[in-house]
Amino acid sequence: MRILVTNDDGIEAAGLAALASAAGGDGHDVVVVAPSVESSGSASSLGVIRDRNRVTVSVPGDERLAGIEAYSVDAPPALGVRATCSGAFGWKPNLVVSGINPGFNTGRLVLHSGTVGAALTAASLDVCAAAFSTEAHSVLGLNTTSRVARCVIGGLADAGLPPVAVNVNVPALPFAELSGLCFADPGPTSCEDVAFDFDGDRLSLRRRRNPPPYVEGSDADLLSSGLVAVSVLTLPWRTDVDAESRVQSAIERRWIASVEPDSTANFRRQRV
Repeated sequence: MRILVTNDDGIEAAGLAALASAAGGDGHDVVVVAPSVESSGSASSLGVIRDRNRVTVSVPGDERLAGIEAYSVDAPPALGVRATCSGAFGWKPNLVVSGINPGFNTGRLVLHSGTVGAALTAASLDVCAAAFSTEAHSVLGLNTTSRVARCVIGGLADAGLPPVAVNVNVPALPFAELSGLCFADPGPTSCEDVAFDFDGDRLSLRRRRNPPPYVEGSDADLLSSGLVAVSVLTLPWRTDVDAESRVQSAIERRWIASVEPDSTANFRRQRV
């Protein structure tokens, strides 16, 4: 299986290298196509589109991507995904994975996430996709999310790679200390948020956290309970009416196989 790996934090981000390593861990063919600079908050934007625009593509020198075919694109992640899925590089991916984002993508703020936007762009081109996020500035979160990513990628493959976009948020806990994995829709409140201050002739942006409690059963609520929160995002079109249930069942089976036997009951009780 050929997997395209991207992100919205730029080609040099630690989360990108971690996800590329995880995606190739089961022998898959991995190619990285990521923005040359950070493109957080770009959603599914392609940037400024003009006829005959020329977008710079280069080969990165990051040692963490050594041995992996990689391209740095001077554009938001969605453009790189759309170009790759359209065959611009001479091949098309079977699966697109985005992340690992340093900061949770939950609630309605997923609408603005470049990490999630890359996955939605792939799904719009009938390519299966998943976005992965964890706590910002957490090496532990990256390590645990890498292991979760292998589980989710395996589940999507088992489900037949339907054209869905799956959003995965992972607590920054050791894998053995996770409370389980649950499916939920994005709630009205996100864990991470953006605040604005108007001062004279400018708007100042600042990141902030929305503290719990969150709406019970929402993705943010699951995270606050130490659970991996997985959302099969609803698209404005439907190409496969059974895709969501197949994906959920397949990821469940992969998850149960990846944890200790005594964790199975815990998972089943906590499914939302």
